[in-house]
Amino acid sequence: MKAIRLKMVWRTLLYGGLLLLLMGAGPSRHADRQIPRISKSINVFSVDLLKQWVQEGNAPSNAILSPQSVFHGLAMSYIASGGDTRKELAKAFHFPDDNRQLLQDLSDLRGQLHASVKSKRVDLSVANSLWLDETYADFRKDYVKTVREAFGASLYRVKFQQREKASRDINEWISRMTRGKIPKGVSPKDFQSRNELGIVDEPVLVSVNAVYFKADWANRFDKDSTGKRTFHVDEETTTQALTMHQSAVLLYAENEKVKCLEIPYMDADYSMFLVLPKKILSVRNMVKMVGAEMIERLKRAAVPHEVDILFPKFEMTCHVRVKDVLSKMGVKAVFNKSQADLEGMVAKSSEGFRVYINEIYHDAWIDVHEEGTEAAAATSTIHYGCSAPPKPMHAEFHADHPFLFLIVHNESRSILFAGWVSDPRELF
Repeated sequence: MKAIRLKMVWRTLLYGGLLLLLMGAGPSRHADRQIPRISKSINVFSVDLLKQWVQEGNAPSNAILSPQSVFHGLAMSYIASGGDTRKELAKAFHFPDDNRQLLQDLSDLRGQLHASVKSKRVDLSVANSLWLDETYADFRKDYVKTVREAFGASLYRVKFQQREKASRDINEWISRMTRGKIPKGVSPKDFQSRNELGIVDEPVLVSVNAVYFKADWANRFDKDSTGKRTFHVDEETTTQALTMHQSAVLLYAENEKVKCLEIPYMDADYSMFLVLPKKILSVRNMVKMVGAEMIERLKRAAVPHEVDILFPKFEMTCHVRVKDVLSKMGVKAVFNKSQADLEGMVAKSSEGFRVYINEIYHDAWIDVHEEGTEAAAATSTIHYGCSAPPKPMHAEFHADHPFLFLIVHNESRSILFAGWVSDPRELF
């Protein structure tokens, strides 16, 4: 049996973000609207991904991911899958069984995201590309056409044997789509041959998803108010964190366990959400406690409060071997060269070849500051084979211990980025 190795390398960049809307709509102004099914899938997957990651025991003290990018990236493989491969991907990502429904929902979502860019105060783009090497595999024309049309993907013909040139061309595209924030997504070593006796194991396809986001806060933090304040890493450890401060009328909710706050960006199309446990918790216990149902209830209960905010200013990078996390989430067959079923990618003339995923990497960068947020994400899939309210109540939201964060598109209620901060000593 000849084999074509499919290797996925994900690179994600984020500059600014917070976490609340795992199941839903930005502020309560959207609470009466039904969340789109594609956003439900992405948001539930976001929660599942974070929870599984921290259960691995090797999750970093501070983290940032783009579930949106991961979701789009693997959707380009899912539409070509069958058998157990398809079942496992559908269960983990909450993909619908009907490809046409998935493709239409993703197309509608990207349309909503791009339509939200009304001024230079918000910059958002979601881009896809497909890089094909047909030296060993004859790709199905309907698959290539679907990815080009449904995902709006740009198509490039390459020779992965020219490893330096192929990686340079892909990285230039990634850098361009992410405004230079992700300079590298792949490397020449990703395209090395792994041939064995009687087996062709070569790179044949790279699919890339790039997400870029930049926006100013609707109410900026005053730089003169930024200063070092105590941050409780755990019940016994404290450190000094560069912390921003402001008082503003914002949507806020709490229950017996957590406080939730929405900080909108200019034009109110996007928001940053924070979830702050009332007790000092480890990352694992924090993520385990905060589920999608809790967040949905808090989102619906959120009302305007005059909030005194203390929030760390931070910048971080993050690298995740997503294959390991997805494997623990039940995605196994697609990584197995003898079991993977991605036959929808190759034509009958390529009979005897099996496409599988060899590896998945996810890299992210985030910087939260007084003016706003900039974010970008690139997922490279290398196939080897919110009326004037009454006087608001007062609340304090002092993020002086571990917290979760998200960046959400309010119209679609879809998560773009998610993560946590638990140790400012490792930031910047």
